[in-house]
Amino acid sequence: MSAVTEAWKTLVVDYIGEPILAWARPEGHPISPFSEKAFASSHAAWSVAFGYLAFVAVGVYFMKNVRGNKKLEGLYGFKFAYNIIQVMLCSYMCLDAFVQAYRHNYTLMPCEPFNATNPVMGDILYIFYLSKILDFADTVFIIAECRWKQLSFLHVYHHFSIFLFYWLNLNVGFDGDVFLTIILNGFIHTIMYTYYFVSLHTSESIWWKKYLTQSQMIQFALMNFQAAYLVLNECTAFPMRIIKAYFYYIISLLILFMHFYLQDNYFNKKVRGAKKVEAAVTKEEDVVSPKKTRSRSAKKRN
Repeated sequence: MSAVTEAWKTLVVDYIGEPILAWARPEGHPISPFSEKAFASSHAAWSVAFGYLAFVAVGVYFMKNVRGNKKLEGLYGFKFAYNIIQVMLCSYMCLDAFVQAYRHNYTLMPCEPFNATNPVMGDILYIFYLSKILDFADTVFIIAECRWKQLSFLHVYHHFSIFLFYWLNLNVGFDGDVFLTIILNGFIHTIMYTYYFVSLHTSESIWWKKYLTQSQMIQFALMNFQAAYLVLNECTAFPMRIIKAYFYYIISLLILFMHFYLQDNYFNKKVRGAKKVEAAVTKEEDVVSPKKTRSRSAKKRN
């Protein structure tokens, strides 16, 4: 067993994690003061990330083939507490990042100073990073309740990749302009988990659902405005390779979220509308048909 463990550690550290950190870290850039924290190492982060993917695969197989798509009952209390915790945590992260930025004279324009020895955003970034592990519970609930439509490529890709990107930030881009993503994402997730909490108590469609997705896309647009500004103005305070990689990564999320938004608010609505019309026509035919049958029977008797 120890040989397997060592082989796994060699794979994720020597062949995946450390080469990525070496690529992202500019020459002379200091080692992060958070690199020794829990879950911050390459071994821990990539083990968690691949463990998440393994859980998705095994969980889906188990719920479909062993339980026969019979969802787990009695999860209401866990979801109730989970959504409240997320609302409180996300709002705290958003406000704390904002307060720290205000106290240290950050401006609305990108290219903030990067304090490598005593990072302004370091502590809240570490909490933010750990919160991405907590976010995996979203997937646990989806699989446990067999909500397969929600277990999309977007969902798994987003949870898997965002966790690893903030592992990269924690180890290389741990201060300065990273503050904006904490504020924006914390704010959006506060709204999102409020929506989940409300939806837990009603079976009706919540009217502001589409505005939540719109807000997420606006968040991505603002993040990429920041990245583009940093690149075009050659701001070297924040590691440039992370900025460029994040720019393309956010574009991928924007495309996927836009596809989801269009599917949910336009294409699927048209399909549902067509099905309603078809059902109405069928119902009308069912009402009319007996009359025609009685009429034909009367003619035969005459």
